[in-house]
Amino acid sequence: MDKKGKAAPKRPTPKAKQKVRKRVSTWIKAIWIAGFSAVLFVGLVVGFVWLFAMPRFNFSKLDQISSPTEVFDRYGQLVFKIQPAGIEQVPLTDIPRNLQRALIATEDAGFYHNFGFSLRGYARAALHDIVHMDTGQGASTITQQLAKFVYLTDTKTLQYKLEELLLSIQISREFTKNQILDMYFNHVYFGNGATGIAQAAYTYFSLRPSQMHNLTLPQCAMLAGLPQAPSLYDPIVNPKLAITRRNEVLQRMYTQHYISYTQMLTAEKSPLNLNPSNQTWTGIPPQYNYYRDYLYQEMNSLHLSTQLLTQGGVKIYTELNPQLQLSTYNAINNPSNYPTPLSTASEQIQGAAVFLNPHTGGIEALTGGRQNQYTYRGFNYAVATQRSPGSAMKPLVVYGPAIQTGQWNANSALLDGKNNKLTFGNYTVSDWENHATAKGYVTMRWALAESWNAPAVWLLNQIGIQTGISFAERAGINLSSPSNQNLTIALGNVNPGISPLTLADAYASFDNNGVRIPAHAIDRIVNAQGDLIYQYEPKPVTVMSPSTARQMVALLRNNVVNGIVAGAAVPGHEVAGKTGSVAYTNSSHTDSDLWVAGFTPNIVGAVWQGYPVTTLANSLPQWSSSYPPKMFSAILSAGLPPQGASFGIPPAAGSDFPVSPSTQSSSAPTNKTTASHTQQAVSDQGGTTPSGGTTPGSGTTPGSGTTPGSGTTPGSGTTPGSGTTPGSGTTPGSGTTPGSGTTSGSGTTSGSGTTSGSSGTTPGSGTTPGSGGTTPGRGTTPGSGTTPGSGTTPGSGTTPSSGTTPSSGNTTTGSGGTTSSSGGTTSSSGATTPGSGTKPSSGNTTTGSGTTPNG
Repeated sequence: MDKKGKAAPKRPTPKAKQKVRKRVSTWIKAIWIAGFSAVLFVGLVVGFVWLFAMPRFNFSKLDQISSPTEVFDRYGQLVFKIQPAGIEQVPLTDIPRNLQRALIATEDAGFYHNFGFSLRGYARAALHDIVHMDTGQGASTITQQLAKFVYLTDTKTLQYKLEELLLSIQISREFTKNQILDMYFNHVYFGNGATGIAQAAYTYFSLRPSQMHNLTLPQCAMLAGLPQAPSLYDPIVNPKLAITRRNEVLQRMYTQHYISYTQMLTAEKSPLNLNPSNQTWTGIPPQYNYYRDYLYQEMNSLHLSTQLLTQGGVKIYTELNPQLQLSTYNAINNPSNYPTPLSTASEQIQGAAVFLNPHTGGIEALTGGRQNQYTYRGFNYAVATQRSPGSAMKPLVVYGPAIQTGQWNANSALLDGKNNKLTFGNYTVSDWENHATAKGYVTMRWALAESWNAPAVWLLNQIGIQTGISFAERAGINLSSPSNQNLTIALGNVNPGISPLTLADAYASFDNNGVRIPAHAIDRIVNAQGDLIYQYEPKPVTVMSPSTARQMVALLRNNVVNGIVAGAAVPGHEVAGKTGSVAYTNSSHTDSDLWVAGFTPNIVGAVWQGYPVTTLANSLPQWSSSYPPKMFSAILSAGLPPQGASFGIPPAAGSDFPVSPSTQSSSAPTNKTTASHTQQAVSDQGGTTPSGGTTPGSGTTPGSGTTPGSGTTPGSGTTPGSGTTPGSGTTPGSGTTPGSGTTSGSGTTSGSGTTSGSSGTTPGSGTTPGSGGTTPGRGTTPGSGTTPGSGTTPGSGTTPSSGTTPSSGNTTTGSGGTTSSSGGTTSSSGATTPGSGTKPSSGNTTTGSGTTPNG
């Protein structure tokens, strides 16, 4: 018995021990049998694959010269060709011995002894893949790489690796080692568009095939180091990395006893001695370089092998517009389209532009930098740069979302602060220039046209930050970073920034009735056999309602017709758009980035200018934001037909100032991240309806006169001065000169009468509202007076909103007052061009606006 009173187990007898040994022996045999069965099963599977599932291939593909890849434009016309590997063969006997040895030492030390694959390499790769839980580690011999170049797609699946292995074994059975090495040198990619050793020697050293023997040992080592990572070790773009890689190759050559220690040391001290050719091997016209490069990038994003482009025989159909592409290339490379650099600048200002069809998403033109700084498949500023867009972001994160709520419109009153400055908690925003307000308020139309900053931030605070972010993200701009959860996004301070392609893609939704068709270059790909490999499938995204899109088109058209985007105008075409600029620092008085995004009815684009890396020395002169619109105009003027289509939407019209701001609260609300609709705004035509929403021009005494808004059928509708379509009549607000006679804003009793100055969506209507006019209740300068359109004799008053009347520019009647628009000469009765003066043609730095002052 044990201590707990239980019977102790019996000790095994010698006979029992023998039984245990037999059981153990049986388990060992079972394990061996299972292992052998597994090996046999794997062998059977491999044999089955070998016999029945072997990838079909034609040995002649290894030494035939393929036809080039052909790229077609949106009209189905051939525009350029991409030459395939082996377009000019170099026999192995003409390739320097040092180059052959350098390649073998680097890529496949056991090349002359293996049968197309390396068991040691597979073991090393398998261990890496098990440890890191992926299939990304390569184990490719030179023969396997050749099989991949010619026959396989560039994926990392197990099926791919099995096919690569089996093909390499077949190649080893059919060809000698020297034949394999010969084919490898004529198929491998060396970077910068050079496929094959002939192109590589010419690209980097300007040596033709007959001059191949002139390659030095350091040059041979550099070339041999490129196939592993051509872009990373590109000697033109990354010379330091190229030297490091070259020296690794030299060390491997020494280890493999191909060169002496002295030769290695001497070669390591040698410079690269590049002599790159200034002519492209392929002969592609230079205006297509960046577009061609983007095809590679898009194919990668579609998970299609980029080798389709270099192997040849493929037809790629794109949305490329040759005329627009050429004009984009010319404008980007025209020095007159850039501001004069600061005297401290050590680099050249870069530029990039993208244009696409808003109705299909097709990229019609793309230039990612200036040609004298171009490198093959190098950095593309049109699609890869990430910069803050400045005020070009305002329509996407503030004004579009606000209108989409249904609570705001072009004539809504926005708080600007009596000194053009507002504070939200610890954040203070100021306008980029001091200007007049109506008791601290301006209309949305004018705030956007002049790119005032304070009203934009105030409005984002009103609708809620998340409302703005959601709208912008539907437009294709990623604002998911927590750093974007603040009011500075109203001024384009977004992280990590966006590219010209992203901005153009986002603006396309304004130009396509509120729907965004994601941007793309490739429509379809057809292989050499005529089979369809890829077909673009559009995936529309609804960004906003058609009504919001139309209102935004009207506002953005006004920016070009009457605002700071005037430089983007294109003769014969209707244009809408918005500029943006970003200050380098609040105190530097220089800019880091300049933008414009704009569109016609059938084309939308974005232009960016800036330095590759911005420093105080390499920053843009302040007040340079007129240059991107100038470039935009130059591109479309040369790239489009002389006459274009019409939006069918006039520019947004109205006053720069709300009519009765005295009813508003001048205090700024505190910052909040949820929408608040306690609107504090005034309609354009009088009254106190907050925010001037769906019934602007109404209110307590809408369009007042002796009997405000009254008459036989005042303003039409069930309730005089309102209605389903308030402010309408037989032809509301119609007439040759709206709301005017010879003297604007008058009539027998302007703003009154049978149906005068009434309320509604189209205020100031009636049978003959305001004595008739195309724009109801207005003259050249509508509704002047303390309360325009009101009073016994409206159009007068102590301080009649007249004089230079901002954003107007004809002769303004009305008496008294000296209030004038920003930057113009103060006058009591209209200046010829009020609102002018020292104000720059586009917005720039925002004083005290934080990290992203803009215009």
